[in-house]
Amino acid sequence: MHIQDDNSRIEESIVQKPTKRPSKTTLGILITAIFGLLKFSKLTVLAKFLFTLLKASKFAGTFLSMALTIVLYAQIYSWLFAVGFVIVIFVHEMGHYVTSKKLGLDVSAPTFIPFLGAFIRMKSMPKSVKEEAITAIGGPAAGAFVTLVCLGIYSLTAAPYWAGLAYVSALINLFNLLPFGFLDGGRISKAISPLIWVIGLILCVILIWKLHFYILVLILIFGIFEIISMYRNKSETAQYLSVEPGFRLAIGTSYLLLLVLLVILMMYSLDISTALQSVQASLFR
Repeated sequence: MHIQDDNSRIEESIVQKPTKRPSKTTLGILITAIFGLLKFSKLTVLAKFLFTLLKASKFAGTFLSMALTIVLYAQIYSWLFAVGFVIVIFVHEMGHYVTSKKLGLDVSAPTFIPFLGAFIRMKSMPKSVKEEAITAIGGPAAGAFVTLVCLGIYSLTAAPYWAGLAYVSALINLFNLLPFGFLDGGRISKAISPLIWVIGLILCVILIWKLHFYILVLILIFGIFEIISMYRNKSETAQYLSVEPGFRLAIGTSYLLLLVLLVILMMYSLDISTALQSVQASLFR
């Protein structure tokens, strides 16, 4: 009898233990699920709040187009380069944006077009070539500044990334200073002398022919159409291009100094990058 009682107790304990475990497991799952839902709901509220802010912001299109451009560039280059490259272009465009706003012009926030660059839309056009030149030079000036920042960070960190980014930044801004068409250099040089466009036209042809910069074909076509338009409307063009000699000298000097500065920065950052590559090559032989 005692043996049977003991056996029955053992059997009862074996039967009862599994029934208690599922109840604890189920309760744990429920608690975890509740906390998960609470966290998810908080994240959802935060996401909705951020999306509302983004939607209300003037820069919503800018941030979205920047994100898309970064993702697409990262498929070809590294994520780090893609982010740096897009930020460099963003700073350049913000230079145009700030100078335009200072002049009281109504312009849109920058919009990025992957593999082509970025632009700000002029909702109100400049009233004179003086205003056009000021808005144009703002971009490369901001670009020269961010190039100096990159080189400054390189001098502090010795990270090759910053030297490479400085080179890319200087190159982009130098390209934009080409004195032809709707490029920044074309808009600046109109305030100095429209004849400078002849130099720009020749440079465009050489770059297309020798270096295969086929993107310049589009700039070349639009530039030629603008020359024809200015020629057909001689009186309006003469009035638009009239500017005081003092400003002509100031913008011309600024343009040349900016060109020289960017060339120096580009060559300096290129020398750093080349030297670093040589060191790495010698170390891994």
